Order: sequence, then C-alpha cells, then structure tokens
Amino acid sequence: MSRPQHLKAARLRLVSAALGLGVAVALAGCSAGQVTQTDTQVAAVNGGSGSVKEIAVRNAQLSFPTSGQFYATGSSAPLQVVLANEGEDDRLVEVSSPYAQSATVEGETTLPSGTALHAYGEAAATPTQQAQPTGQQQQPTAESSAAPQSSENQLGQREVQITLNGLTQDITPGVTIPVTFKFEKAGEVTVQVPIAEDTKPRGPEDPGSAQGH
Repeated sequence: MSRPQHLKAARLRLVSAALGLGVAVALAGCSAGQVTQTDTQVAAVNGGSGSVKEIAVRNAQLSFPTSGQFYATGSSAPLQVVLANEGEDDRLVEVSSPYAQSATVEGETTLPSGTALHAYGEAAATPTQQAQPTGQQQQPTAESSAAPQSSENQLGQREVQITLNGLTQDITPGVTIPVTFKFEKAGEVTVQVPIAEDTKPRGPEDPGSAQGH
C-alpha cells in the first residue's frame, strides 16, 4: 500500500472511532437525564373485592383523609364501594369491621335484582343527613315520608353512604383492614379494604411532591 493510501485509511479509522465515541456519549447523556414513565407514574390502589351468592363487592376503599396522610385512632373513615346484585332482590343490612367501634349506613340500602349501590365516600356525605347505626331502622318523619324513597345522584346511580366510626388504631396508606358487608338474603362477605389513592393536587412545597433530578 502506498503512503497516501495508508494515510487515507488511517484517517477513516480515526473518523469512525470518533463517531462511535460521540454516539456512546450521547446515549449516556440521554440515559442520565431522562425520566422514565415508571419514575413518575403512581401505582393505582386496588380496592378490596369479593362476592357472596349473586352480590359482588367491588373496589372497596377508604376515602383518602381530607386532612393529613392517615386516619388516626378514634377518627371516622368514609367508604367507597360498588355493591352489584345479579340475583334476587336483597338489602344491605349491616357493615362492620374489627378495626372500628361501629359503622353507619345512610341513603339507599335496597338492592333490587340487576341494580347496584354506589358509595362515593367523603364526596357523597351531606351535613343535613343524620347517621344511623347499621342494623337500626330510621323512623320516618313527615319530611322523609314526602321525599322519594330512592337516593339517586345526578347520573341516576343509587347511592349509599357508609362510614366506619371510632377506628381502634391508626390506619395508614398501604395497610388494609377487613370490612364485612351483611345482606338480608345473600349473607355476608368480608373484604380487605385499603386507603384510596391521594388524588389531591400537590404543590412544590408539599412533602409528597416529586423531587427534581
């Protein structure tokens, strides 16, 4: 090989090596500065589910606390859940948990065949309603007699409000507690219930906010 050809081949090898090094550095830089989807994605909290005969309890969760990050001992926790009935007409008669001193059920409790009851937790609570312990029937008044018997929201969904009262210990996110739903005909079913995901917007100063890289 002549000297000019040798020099040309050497220059080509140097150019190829430099290009390869540049690509490697660029890839390393992208990898170091890139935030992957799994770095920022918050895993959804799956609620407790179960069934007894033809009644299904779906996605049962405690509403995320309106203040603070957990439920303290002695506090009350509203429940979010869907109760779906594919069997004969039935009725929710009681809700209980060994981690609560009592539970209250308000609103609609009947479960006709092919229908569902929706509990929306804190958002569904209204200050004009008076809690009634489960297992006790509220005596009708003149006002309640004139009111419609079915409790429905604007979407036509039948609503029930369920609250666990007097929690016997602190309940924190990630912990599940057993909650039992008792129906008049189908019987009872116990599901493990977690605290729902915090959906409140967070500011940069919030302790739970994501930190910059």
